Amino acid sequence: MSASVIARIAKIVPIAVVTAIGVSACDSPENGAQAAPSATRSAVPAVTAPSTPAGAPSTSPSATPSAPAPTSGAPTAGASAPAAADHRGAATPTAEPTATAKPSAKPTATAAEAAPSGGIGIAFSGLSEGRKVQVGDRVSFSVTWKNNDSSGSRQVAPVVATQQFEGAQCYQMLSMAKGTLERKDASGWKALPSLSQGGGMDYAGTGDDAAFTLAAGESRTVEYRMVLDAGNQPGELAVEADAVVPHSFKTMAKSVVNTAVVDSHRPVVTSVSTPTELVVGKTPTEFSFKVSSPDGPGLLRPVVRLALPTGEGLSGQDVTIEAKVRDEWKSFEVTPDCNGLLGVAPSQLVGVMKGDPVEYTFRVGLNRTADAGPVEIQVGGDSDGHGGAVTTVRPAVRR
Repeated sequence: MSASVIARIAKIVPIAVVTAIGVSACDSPENGAQAAPSATRSAVPAVTAPSTPAGAPSTSPSATPSAPAPTSGAPTAGASAPAAADHRGAATPTAEPTATAKPSAKPTATAAEAAPSGGIGIAFSGLSEGRKVQVGDRVSFSVTWKNNDSSGSRQVAPVVATQQFEGAQCYQMLSMAKGTLERKDASGWKALPSLSQGGGMDYAGTGDDAAFTLAAGESRTVEYRMVLDAGNQPGELAVEADAVVPHSFKTMAKSVVNTAVVDSHRPVVTSVSTPTELVVGKTPTEFSFKVSSPDGPGLLRPVVRLALPTGEGLSGQDVTIEAKVRDEWKSFEVTPDCNGLLGVAPSQLVGVMKGDPVEYTFRVGLNRTADAGPVEIQVGGDSDGHGGAVTTVRPAVRR
């Protein structure tokens, strides 16, 4: 390039700018070097850097870039750090410092487990998980409600009831355990409306007349006793205790204990004969079966019913059930039970027995059938309301 051209360029572009551009290019991160501190890069928005003291060495293109040495004025933990510069000289946002970050979720959860959770706590006593509850026996237990709040008070209506029960005698609509439940108040034992929860929330109001106030840290214990009726079958029964806001259906807390219902008085079917052919509208099927009871034959009654509900299209007029009594056939009224199954009420079958174990002989006829499917007849025993497991009889059917 000629001297005249260089002279013209020098007049247009100041030499300081050319020098600065050269320094910036040398300091670029793309070259793997850290940005050297300078008066030009110190003026980054939102970051205030100390001004260069008088007499400090100036930056020159020949200077070797290096990281600034730590000083007593360097940022401390928790303070904002200067932003780095990209290769264009613009500010690159830096990550927030982590020195003052909150602990991770795991330590927080551990601390929460150690601290009181607050709210209402509920605990059973005398009724443990898996406890066997004998049908017909009185079972006493207590429930404690505690206010775990650190301050203030809470109004609590104590509520206890069993949940839906798989061994309920009547299950077509609601599987409710049958029996009695009492609560001990200041005036003595009070019978509650029902042992079991129903289809709505009415049970939640059974504790309104026994509501109490719990200050922070205070607790109250209430005694209960229950008896399951003989008709309940073995199965898992959940007993639930609730803390309800008085005169409302709002439940603040609940606790559940699962018990096992047992019945040592259940009759057992020991044998069943092969049934004869059933001809619909003509000939009934005949069969015999034996039943043994732990309580002896005195209170034993046979159970005979069709294994289909009246909703299948049959009524008591379509079914005949007879029992052999002293070598003679006796007819009985056929009615639906609480589950809609057509049969003979055990109370009708007095004196239809002989021997020990007891042997019964029945015949069942159908005037018509609802469909072409098989006919199933359930047989079993009932001892003073204690129902045994049934056995199914399946006769050959000719229509």
